[in-house]
Amino acid sequence: MPHSIFVFRAPVCGIRPFVRALLALAFTCHAFPAMADYTSGYKAYQAGNYEMARAQWRIAAQEDDPRAQYALGLLYYRGLAGPQDYRQAAEWFALAARANHPNAIYYLGLMYFNGWGLRYDQFRATDFFKRALRAAPGNSDAAFLIGEQYFHGRGAEQNYVEAAHYYRIAAENGMHAAQFLLGAMTERGWGVEPDYADAYYWLRRSALGPLTLPPGVELEMDPATAIANLEPKLRLEEIRRIDKRLQELSAP
Repeated sequence: MPHSIFVFRAPVCGIRPFVRALLALAFTCHAFPAMADYTSGYKAYQAGNYEMARAQWRIAAQEDDPRAQYALGLLYYRGLAGPQDYRQAAEWFALAARANHPNAIYYLGLMYFNGWGLRYDQFRATDFFKRALRAAPGNSDAAFLIGEQYFHGRGAEQNYVEAAHYYRIAAENGMHAAQFLLGAMTERGWGVEPDYADAYYWLRRSALGPLTLPPGVELEMDPATAIANLEPKLRLEEIRRIDKRLQELSAP
């Protein structure tokens, strides 16, 4: 199988900047009952007082508020209130996951995937990513990582059909890296029927934004080159139809 487009490297220690955004999202989520200590912790966090936020969230977390358990886990994960501590992060994520907190479940998967604070276990990582996706169907990173597991046969039996299925979920949710991989697989007929026009559509969509990836994943992706190589295989009317589809995406 060619390796020029799909190159997997061992997990790395870098952590994506989107973690802070997910933390802010968790704070504004109203899926769980509000508690005074959680609110106090949130106000302290907003003011940049991470020590106070940790103290307040610990009280709320010990009273079984899963939002506080998740937020406390992210403080340890990010090292915002002291040294980074993956083990404590995993403990708090695990408590929040018992209440089916979607992001806590996802982060446990990441920690198994990378061996951060938990033993390196690709099968458990896949299980947690699937749980996270069931709990939050819009989690494109979880869908993408499941696709990666099936594509590489890592934490799951290699299955291109399943890989393409999960890449498509992430692609339809707007993840540009998944759009690129889905386009590349569709061009080659890996896991899906080969379709140059559909492949071209997804490759073009992938070029519309940054190719950000979950923590621990590195892929070599070059949409411009892939598009240039595929375009001569299409008829002019096919390209025009795809241009129209792409214009409709940005229409109000």
